[in-house]
Amino acid sequence: EGLIMMLRNFLAESLDRISRNLALRPQYTMREYQRWFDQNPEFLHNGAMEKIELLEPLTLEGTNNLYRANFWIQHPNDDRHYGEREIVVKICKFWATPGKNRLHRLNMLLSAFQDEIRINNLIRATNIEGVVQSFGGGIAGRHPYLKMEFIKGCSLDRLFDTNLTDDEILKRVAQIAYLANTISQLHYYQVVHKDLKPKNLLLCQNPLHKNNHKILICDFGYAQAKLRETVNEYGGQLTPCYSAPEQAIMGENLSYSVDYFSFGIIVHEFLTGYKLFPKAMDIFIEDGHKITDRYLEYLKTGRENRFNDSRFPELAQWIDSLTLFDSFERMQNCPNLFDIAHKLRERVNAQGYRDVNTDFLWNQLGEYGKR
Repeated sequence: EGLIMMLRNFLAESLDRISRNLALRPQYTMREYQRWFDQNPEFLHNGAMEKIELLEPLTLEGTNNLYRANFWIQHPNDDRHYGEREIVVKICKFWATPGKNRLHRLNMLLSAFQDEIRINNLIRATNIEGVVQSFGGGIAGRHPYLKMEFIKGCSLDRLFDTNLTDDEILKRVAQIAYLANTISQLHYYQVVHKDLKPKNLLLCQNPLHKNNHKILICDFGYAQAKLRETVNEYGGQLTPCYSAPEQAIMGENLSYSVDYFSFGIIVHEFLTGYKLFPKAMDIFIEDGHKITDRYLEYLKTGRENRFNDSRFPELAQWIDSLTLFDSFERMQNCPNLFDIAHKLRERVNAQGYRDVNTDFLWNQLGEYGKR
């Protein structure tokens, strides 16, 4: 009997390995994904099903595919759609490049995606407003996926401009204040994003959405995922020009200081249209798309801070402090992001400007009893 059990286990493991290898594909079509969703619906406690209809691809780069989709609840014996809404579905690609430990690397990638689902569930439970909200995840066949709200708007990199008017800068500083507060709230719940960059920040441009005109954070794929082996578009575990130097040096045991560094660079680029470290990408490319000693040395000495607006006397200094090379020195020299958010709100309000961003921060102070 023991021999039979061993044979059964061996056969099961062998078939699983074969089926996993057969399923490994760098790209599935939208129709194939749709078939997986149709065949593997999520059932609710009352027998109702969650239904997903993929509409169009949003991005097919990197380790995940993003699709715009319709989502609704369908009850048994009832053709009507309940709670229908437009969402984004993020699907983890069932793919690892050929080579040593391929299935192990695939397992790491799938595990990291499950980490991302868990971190999104945690963020959802905290009711932090300034993030793209998630609606939970699941598995369709072998494909883990995450459901998120669809935000009408654009990523921050589409908005960079070197010729902003004074009024536009006021408006953007208010949005930055709101963003600083959101990152501060995430840190309060011990969530470190680790990959803040313009493409992961969405400006909501939908008058029907409660967060219209606010910058929302998305993509928590790197947050808290200590063993993540997925790669970004440059083939590494960090994003050049936006990631803190300690992410290249340490990799693990990173503190929320990494988000400070990324935030400082984003603030400068959003307000001036110019990169804070303008030669960083050139050095990165010249050195074979790798973070080298030359690249790191440039982060120590190459900062070119162009922000100069007398209405915000502290902001230029904060940009410098936020992007100090040494993480300990950075945290010693920086106010915390909550204080930065409310100091910027005060400056903006003093100029006679207010909007949904400053109103939110003002109401938040009222809730904390600090007015």
